[in-house]
Amino acid sequence: MSTGAWKDIALGEEAAVYAYGVIAARFPAGVERNRAADLVVVHARARDRARAALAAADSQPDLPAVFEMPFPVDSSLAARRLAAVVESRLVDVYTGLAGDFEGDERKAVVAAGAECAARAVTWGARPAAFPGARANESQPTSRPATSASRTPTASAVAGDGAVLSR
Repeated sequence: MSTGAWKDIALGEEAAVYAYGVIAARFPAGVERNRAADLVVVHARARDRARAALAAADSQPDLPAVFEMPFPVDSSLAARRLAAVVESRLVDVYTGLAGDFEGDERKAVVAAGAECAARAVTWGARPAAFPGARANESQPTSRPATSASRTPTASAVAGDGAVLSR
């Protein structure tokens, strides 16, 4: 197990927790808001598992408190789009790191990636034949929000687990 891999997972999941807070706020009371709120908990648990693995290795990630959104999330349509982006990018995180693990940990990482892929499709992402494979796609730069830009209105999880703007 690589502490770098666990740090990437923790960062990606922390970004998802943050994004789903923004996403939930854009839905009226009902099924989609409840689903987004439930996914805050799902991703917080995944983040906490990654942090526990890091703590066992005497390491902790430096997780930003605020992330920038990749586009304005000012409607329920934009919230669905962001949820699909978040889950799709977490697929990239998990599939990109699966080789860093062995045995049961690898199975868990692959399963987490598959769960993210299924959620991405339910939020409107196109199904991928090979989730996590990004053929001929340029990789955007990733960055957490700076203190000068602490608004949650302008990034989601990147393939490396960080935040990005396209």
